[in-house]
Amino acid sequence: MRPCSPTADERPRRVRRVTRPPAPLRLRPAVRVVLVDPDERVLSMRWMLADGDSVWGMPGGGIEPGETHVDAVRRELREEVGLDLEPAEIGPCVAHRTHVFDIGEPWDGQEEWFYLARVPAFEPRGELDDDALAAEGIVEVRWQTPAELHAIPTDGPLRLRAGAAAFTERLVRDGHPASPVELDF
Repeated sequence: MRPCSPTADERPRRVRRVTRPPAPLRLRPAVRVVLVDPDERVLSMRWMLADGDSVWGMPGGGIEPGETHVDAVRRELREEVGLDLEPAEIGPCVAHRTHVFDIGEPWDGQEEWFYLARVPAFEPRGELDDDALAAEGIVEVRWQTPAELHAIPTDGPLRLRAGAAAFTERLVRDGHPASPVELDF
């Protein structure tokens, strides 16, 4: 007669799946600056991507170890566009975003803080020469009105991230918000 309960050899084996939480994103801290001139134009930059597409955005870049946000804003503006702002000339943080993209090892993207500064019009020419700018992927720097930013497609080989033109237009029109906004572009 067979016993009612299976022996240890007859019991089905349970496989316990071990799921690990996803690894936290490795985000490079960075700053961006929305520079607005008296004609309400915004200084924008075009980056060439590895796939041949290009995207418009605001000047700025990674925060170096030991730098404050203000230090990084000042350094990036000197390097990329030749503007040397005093700390008091840099407005408040107006926005934040987590930008996940292929930036290269060891990073999965950037955590970016955006600042607003109203500045006199100037001809952008930074400390970095054309080769150094190209090494960072920067291929064009120019002043654009909010209407010109709205005219840039949000998809395709030459684009501006969806929502970026409207965000920039609000900053130009209304100035800095009461508190930083969370961007989803």
